[in-house]
Amino acid sequence: MEKGKFGNLTTNQLQKRKKYAFILLVILIAAVVLDVSALIYLLVIGKGFNNALFATTAACMVIFIPIYMGKKKIEGELKNRENN
Repeated sequence: MEKGKFGNLTTNQLQKRKKYAFILLVILIAAVVLDVSALIYLLVIGKGFNNALFATTAACMVIFIPIYMGKKKIEGELKNRENN
């Protein structure tokens, strides 16, 4: 077994981290959908482009990437442990 970042954690700890990562990803996706909906609504009613909503959308997408990559690594480590 490769001793990486997740190699020192127990299987139970990895499962908890995977669960929390999933919850965070769902929250971030919901935030992006709400922000984009609000941006589209403001554009349709003629209020113009809201920079604050766009910035929060971009920030959520930037935060999404490392959490998603970490979740994939956790899933890989758990799969590796099942095979051994």
